[in-house]
This record gives sequence, structure tokens and C-alpha cells, in this order.
Amino acid sequence: MALKGSYNYKGITLSDAYVKIVSVNYSCNEHTENRLKTAAVYNSDGSIKTNAVYEDVVVKNTQGNYTAKIWKDKAHRDTVGKYNDDFASVSGSFVMGVSATAKNPVVQAYTAMKAEDAWKDYTDV
Repeated sequence: MALKGSYNYKGITLSDAYVKIVSVNYSCNEHTENRLKTAAVYNSDGSIKTNAVYEDVVVKNTQGNYTAKIWKDKAHRDTVGKYNDDFASVSGSFVMGVSATAKNPVVQAYTAMKAEDAWKDYTDV
């Protein structure tokens, strides 16, 4: 799984750039928020008839981060000994699905990457 497209590197356009995610990381942060459950009810004179009700809610943030390497083309990347001969790398973050039915983290990373304007015209290879 990788992406192929036109990449501008320091003013040079590489029409068949090969972009491959090489790392995906995950972190989960949890915190409690006090949220309004039921709004206050007021009497016609403005006095409180029923107080507002608040509840504590646990909020989970599931963040994925990826790093992708870029080669001038797939043939160059596949040449023996050239795997580490990438000329640039990019990184990004996304909300990672963690349910039992969530897609593979690498697939989620590619989906998030292709949702960005910079990568939307790239094709899957």
C-alpha cells in the first residue's frame, strides 16, 4: 500500500513520486468533563424553578500519528539498497478508530492522508 502522484520538492516536480507510510503510532488520552444534562427552568419572574443538572462524562481522545517517506518513484524505492534513499518525509495526525470494527491503523492513516488537500489527487498503488 502506497500513494503515487506529482510532488513538488524545492521547486522540482516529480510526476511519479512514491509515498509510503512507514510508521503509525497511537495514543489515548482520557479526561472528565462536567457537562450540562438538563438546563435550568425559570419562573416568569426570573427566579429559578429547577436548577440545572450537570454530569461528569469521560471523554476519550484517540489520536493516531503517521510518518511517510517519499521517493522519486517506485522503481527507485524498490532498487536494492535504496529503501533508505528517500528524499523527504512527511507526518500527520488523525482520529484513530479503535472499535472492534475499525479498519487497520495503516489504512486509517492513508485515508486521513488522502483527505488532505496536498494528497487528494494521489492514487493508491
